[in-house]
Amino acid sequence: MLKNRSLSFFACAVASVLMLNGCLKKKDAAVQVVQKPHVTVEKAGYKAYTERFSFPGRVDAVNSVTLKARVAGFLKDRLFEEGDIVKKGQILFVLEREPFEAKVAEAAANLAKAEADAKNTKLDLDRALELRKTGNISQSTVDTREAQNSIAKGAVAQAQAALKLAKLDLSYTDIKAPFTGKIGLSAYSAGEYLSVNSTLATMVSYDPIYVLFSVSERELLAMQNAGMLKSGNDNLAVSLIMADSSVYRYGGQINFTDVIVDDSTDTVKLRAVFPNPSKQLVSGQFVSVLLEYEAPEEKVVISQAALMSSATSKYVYVVDAQNKVVNKPVAVGAEQGKDIVVTDGLEAGDRVIVSGLQKVRPGQEVVIDAAPKKQAAAPEKAPVKKERAKAVAPAKK
Repeated sequence: MLKNRSLSFFACAVASVLMLNGCLKKKDAAVQVVQKPHVTVEKAGYKAYTERFSFPGRVDAVNSVTLKARVAGFLKDRLFEEGDIVKKGQILFVLEREPFEAKVAEAAANLAKAEADAKNTKLDLDRALELRKTGNISQSTVDTREAQNSIAKGAVAQAQAALKLAKLDLSYTDIKAPFTGKIGLSAYSAGEYLSVNSTLATMVSYDPIYVLFSVSERELLAMQNAGMLKSGNDNLAVSLIMADSSVYRYGGQINFTDVIVDDSTDTVKLRAVFPNPSKQLVSGQFVSVLLEYEAPEEKVVISQAALMSSATSKYVYVVDAQNKVVNKPVAVGAEQGKDIVVTDGLEAGDRVIVSGLQKVRPGQEVVIDAAPKKQAAAPEKAPVKKERAKAVAPAKK
């Protein structure tokens, strides 16, 4: 009887262990189901994509000149107000003319004397040539008269050059604006003595005006591949962003691409021309140049939040048909706000994980949560319509 009791107790113990083990397995299975990571996905899809590039730039006048004194003398008058707009050919500075007028008169007198001497030597030569016909003059005398005549002609040419130089120096006493533009501070006041090459003031043109900027070789190739730099491309919008983040009213045109790559920076210099009738742009000012290709293309676009990077590549996590995580390397293009263009590696319809990335790994099964509803964005203000440059400015001299 004792033996039967022991067997019964052992059987009950075994049954209890089996029941407990089964319960633990069920609990583990339930835990495993609960522990599947939850993620949010979005489908990669085609969107209208506009090529857009932004570069730091510097405003540069089409024409810029430092006015200098070409002759030495006392400054008689300054005929402008600093900061004025001056017209081409307008007289800006006047030097005392009297010393230069005297030199012109002296040079004219010297020329008159040289011409008289030349006339006299020519008559002497003509007489000698007539006498040689009858043999009443030696050949050496004839040779002397010919030499004297040549010397007299040289003296006339020298006097003519001296007179021309004196008149030129006289003309330099009126210092004129070489083009229409804005003039800066004057370095001298009336009555001061100017030496040759004294710096008087700086002038710059203001309308139209250049903006210079540099692009990397990679960016240049991307713009070339997109057809953005083709001559006469009407689909390329060139804009300026000012220091206060406002958009400059007028659009521009690219009118120059450098022919060499800068060895020190591995960049290529480009130049755009902009209208500047209100003189808002000032030479030397820093701005941002925005290039936009106005012919949008359909390309695969995803949220930037989905993009991850390793030491060698960029990749995203995609959920396959079995709800398992797949690592997909991708090649990306330009950013579009909170989105980014995928040029290779994804197809439209792929389910890309955008949140919960830190909880998953490739091959793991996940639970997909519904994406939160996006609040309707406030309507944006209508963009300022930028007027294009009407003509390409002449090359800077």
